[in-house]
Amino acid sequence: MLETMCSPQGAQANGWRRAVLPLLVSVALLGADALYAEANAGALPADVTARIDDIITRRMEAAPFPGLAIAIERKGELVYAKGFGKADIEQDVPVTVDTVFPIGSITKSFTGLALAQLVAGGKVSLDETAGHYLPDLPEPARGVKVRNLLDHTGGLVNYTDQPDFPYNARKEFTREEMVGYFAGKPLMFEPGTAWSYSNSGTYLIGLIIEKVSGVTYDEYVRTHILEPFGMTKSLYTDWTRLVPHRAHGYKMGKDGWQNALQYDPTVPFSAGAIMSTVGDLLKYRRGVFASDETSQAVRDLILKRDTLADGTELMYTLGCLVTTRFEGRRKIAHAGDIYGFSAYYAYYPDDDVVITITTNNQGGAFPPLSIEQKVAREVLGVAQPVVKALPVPSDLGARVSGDYRFAPYRFGPEVHGFTFKDGALSLNFGGTTSGGPVLPLLYQGAGRFVSAVDDEHNVVFKPGKRGKPGTLTMEYYGGTFRAQQTAPAAAK
Repeated sequence: MLETMCSPQGAQANGWRRAVLPLLVSVALLGADALYAEANAGALPADVTARIDDIITRRMEAAPFPGLAIAIERKGELVYAKGFGKADIEQDVPVTVDTVFPIGSITKSFTGLALAQLVAGGKVSLDETAGHYLPDLPEPARGVKVRNLLDHTGGLVNYTDQPDFPYNARKEFTREEMVGYFAGKPLMFEPGTAWSYSNSGTYLIGLIIEKVSGVTYDEYVRTHILEPFGMTKSLYTDWTRLVPHRAHGYKMGKDGWQNALQYDPTVPFSAGAIMSTVGDLLKYRRGVFASDETSQAVRDLILKRDTLADGTELMYTLGCLVTTRFEGRRKIAHAGDIYGFSAYYAYYPDDDVVITITTNNQGGAFPPLSIEQKVAREVLGVAQPVVKALPVPSDLGARVSGDYRFAPYRFGPEVHGFTFKDGALSLNFGGTTSGGPVLPLLYQGAGRFVSAVDDEHNVVFKPGKRGKPGTLTMEYYGGTFRAQQTAPAAAK
């Protein structure tokens, strides 16, 4: 997740940066929507509600976030819905449960659902190439199959990570200009052989939706998803339209909060241009998984997980959803991060629990995912982790230090480095000599470390034996990523 649309490099370059500006957090349970008026305040025990309040307040101060909204639904009943902090710092406007936030890459799941509808209707084939539907698309992008565009296995470079991409440009773009940043560039790997998060594939899916349906992406999503699901507060980003309760986006500057860029929606497009509320995201989950508005055929398709050429089953589905396990529970989720905003959507089908979080900051010390996981433990009745700061054995530090290459999953830089110095281990995004951001780690024992900034970020090492390279498993941004040491420690 670059700072825009869940681009990995931006999340890594900024997501672990500790901000120190104190923030007074206010809490408001507000909103005229009947969904919230019907909330049963006794559905969660008072002590659980109090602990959730405390988790959010503390994490908002630490991240920090100017404002945050959260809604929790369990077994179809709203059990918690609150707004915290400010939607507009300058005008002193509080966040409520009706505050509208851009949701960044959560948009991808809307795009995946829209495409699945067209596939189920016989209008699109997953095994056709992008060029079949977009004949003017240049190689090599035109030869990538639709299914590979959907689940980040197409090998397309991520356009928001390209050096020539004008990240902070205050201008309007055309779709052709945006496609020009990635479609003709060499693929990173042969389609279907690896996984690398890329906004580019989902962008092309949006163009295919427009081509096949004969209407704009905006209109298709509105008439086939938002309106049928009753998501009356959700929309495609439009800065000229008057939007009630719209939040302002912020980023942290050297002197405190700054207004974030009002981006051209053509930049994120089908990869990240939808705005919504926490309540509407609950309606979205119902519309997809608990409503006749979505057929079983479409539901099966959006949850389908392809396999790579080596047989590895993907955690990312054809409906642009991340499927994983958290504390032993199945979890279906997606994160979002875009120009001054970040969000998270999580559904635990075994427990019938949904948690949605929206915020108006990007690049904080940790993402909304970190808050969601701590809140989920309270709702699911799972104990919170106990973070230790054990001394790192010198032999372990020496053996696990060095560079590691991630495969077959990659989220951002292909290589991460680990440096052992003065008895402490640190993670270097991009490698030990990259000059990239450095993240201190805390040792938990048995080869496991957690981020000193965000204890929801875990790294578990398995050192190599007899001079062989070691491996690691990293729990990061809701996914599980594995890497191999590029050389045995003894050879360094």
